[in-house]
Amino acid sequence: MTLREQFALKLAEAKAAYEAGEVEKGDTLKKEAELIQAAIKGMAELDGMQEEVKNAPMRPPLPGSGQGSMPEVVDGKKKDEPAENPTQKAAYVLRFGEEDAAQKAIMEDLAGKNYRQTLWDQERAFAKYVRSGEARLEREERRLLELQIFPIEDIKAMVKNGATVEAIKATMVEAQGTLGGYAVPVTIQSEIIQRLPGLTIVRGGGATVINLTTGNSTEILEITGADASHRYTSNLRGQWGSETQSPTDQNLTFGTRTVNADLYTYKVPMSQSLLEDAGNVVNILQDEIVTTLAIDEDDCFLVGDGVGKPMGILPGGTNVLGLVEVKSGNASALTSNGLKALKRGIPSQYRSGAIFVANSETYGEIERMIDGNGQYLYPDLTESDMLLSRPARESEAMPDVGASAYPLLYINMSAYYILERSGLTVQRFQDSNTGPNKVEFHVRRRVGGRLVKTWMAAVQKVAA
Repeated sequence: MTLREQFALKLAEAKAAYEAGEVEKGDTLKKEAELIQAAIKGMAELDGMQEEVKNAPMRPPLPGSGQGSMPEVVDGKKKDEPAENPTQKAAYVLRFGEEDAAQKAIMEDLAGKNYRQTLWDQERAFAKYVRSGEARLEREERRLLELQIFPIEDIKAMVKNGATVEAIKATMVEAQGTLGGYAVPVTIQSEIIQRLPGLTIVRGGGATVINLTTGNSTEILEITGADASHRYTSNLRGQWGSETQSPTDQNLTFGTRTVNADLYTYKVPMSQSLLEDAGNVVNILQDEIVTTLAIDEDDCFLVGDGVGKPMGILPGGTNVLGLVEVKSGNASALTSNGLKALKRGIPSQYRSGAIFVANSETYGEIERMIDGNGQYLYPDLTESDMLLSRPARESEAMPDVGASAYPLLYINMSAYYILERSGLTVQRFQDSNTGPNKVEFHVRRRVGGRLVKTWMAAVQKVAA
């Protein structure tokens, strides 16, 4: 009698014993059946291991031999694919949160069934690259760092905007080829994405962000024909009248504006001693990347001239885009009346989401304004970060107060469009150009920006 037949017999006898009221005998027979079942499972596992050893190749498959090209799949998993490490899964959930079925399916399609292991290994390889350089990388580690995987936040945004998984895959390959260097792991890219808004004025103030999946530019569709005040953004108007009255024909007109994603590169220098001694060297590099990126972004988004870089709201610190100008009321200084007039410089429907933007010295001048009794008109802005009940954001990129200068903005930041290609790479240099005991990391990405809805911004001009 086989083990399976013994198992079936014991179960049948246990069932009969229970039905006859012989509970103790039935429990004994059930335990015996469970032991037989365990033996069956153990033998099956042993058989599987023997079969795997029997079928294993004597040497690694040669290129083009066809060996291993179609691994057996059992229950949706490759036969030779290792089980997922629960520690890695827990770390993934801590960083990215619980996944829904759709997100899991997309990540499996983009990075493979064992994508959490891939991300884990890529992060470890990156830490090794940062500390020791390319020469110390093993072949598999180098392959992992040549794999550009986008952060979960970017993938979700792309999918919501209609991108297919195939398009996202193609974009990841293209991003790696365009940027060069080694891919920054997803965990670090996600940290940068999450921290940037808190460190930036334009992005953090609510700018419109567009993720490109193809090319390095896009055409932004604009509605044209607005009235002078931009209370209406087009030439369409409703019409009142009787039920039989036919409304006047009106045409909705459109225009386009091109926004480019420019190549952005900067270097992060570090000492060799720091790389050798610091246990958290990747975190240090990450902090340097996000801090520099935040400063550079805001500088360009606010005053960039648009030549090989994003065009700012005030290119070169001037009002060449024709924003509404509100005079300060004094030829060389700001006044309280001028500040209040600036707040009325944009249409009412956009004011609730608008913010003030100026540098530290400009806000200092506002804080020093006094009334006829010598009392300060405004509270300490470093404590409240509010001016006239609206957020007051600070950037040293903004012009200083001076005759005919433009030191203060009042803007709804959704008017500014940020265009970016997902992906971030790093190249490590240590040679005669960097000097002794010094390492340079060159960071590369593609990002652009332009103010599209100019009527949602007003600027204070220092003038009587």
